[in-house]
Amino acid sequence: MKILIIPDVHGSHEWEAAKKLPVTAYDYAVFLGDYFDSWENEWPDQGENFKAICDFIREDTAHRKLLLGNHDWSYLSRTPRGACVSGHQSGHIEDIRKLLTDNRDILDIAFECEANCPGGKIVFSHAGFSRTWVKSILDVFGILENHWSVSFLNEQWHMISLNPYSVSFNARFEEILDWYGFFSGSGNEITQGPLWIRPEALLKDAFYETQIVGHTELCLGDYVFLSEKDININRKNNLIVADSNNHLIFDVIDTENLPDNAMSFLEFSKFYKRTHKQINDIKSQEFARMDYSKETVMSKLTEVFGEKLADRYYRMFFE
Repeated sequence: MKILIIPDVHGSHEWEAAKKLPVTAYDYAVFLGDYFDSWENEWPDQGENFKAICDFIREDTAHRKLLLGNHDWSYLSRTPRGACVSGHQSGHIEDIRKLLTDNRDILDIAFECEANCPGGKIVFSHAGFSRTWVKSILDVFGILENHWSVSFLNEQWHMISLNPYSVSFNARFEEILDWYGFFSGSGNEITQGPLWIRPEALLKDAFYETQIVGHTELCLGDYVFLSEKDININRKNNLIVADSNNHLIFDVIDTENLPDNAMSFLEFSKFYKRTHKQINDIKSQEFARMDYSKETVMSKLTEVFGEKLADRYYRMFFE
């Protein structure tokens, strides 16, 4: 199965490249949330952009999925913790809330599909599911783990949380969809839910063995494939992180041929620093020569990183 992953949009129009792909290029397209709050594209462009995304989804709701991010939830939540996101647009709360509620029928928290991978399936969400958070949800609804599923969570979401005036409103459900931490303001702790948890904490306590998330801007040119040993249940947790600072990275992955070059979080940290050093070395060389032509820079980038990454690094660091 081939799945097009489109991570955090944040008002950008990069996702529009997906509209040019032939329908045979992928089986599913999954948007990982965060459609609002941008430092580049202002209102009302963000709203029009979200409408265009929803139109794209509605062309084929069976195979195109729209997931919720913490920056979207911040306009629906009625608690201070739900709205504690950077770039929150206080002057457009009602506008954005209306856009989200008008499209609540196609907006989910998560998506899963069968795959040839550890665990036998891949689960997509904005930030990921920890065992600790899932246990909190089980307690809220008074169910056992064998009754838990992504579809159950999505059903509860549609029944309860997207209608701000619902008589069946469940305050506890909303509370743990909010920022739900104790010591990490960035969300790097296992109590956090699928809208907030960071990769480092998620790898230590993942509920699903293989997950794909956005939310954290780790990517440098391509998806990041992380894997860590979970000593509590004696297995490896696998995580593909898709978000980048420039929101330029999205591609089709083949669930039958997932990357086999997984890194631990420590190994990734070393890779991240090394890559930035190589980029800065190229910048220094070109500055010394006073030659910033695209041809010269691309030649250097291709020599060090290869053709595919060279193009993306050029757009991320030199344009």
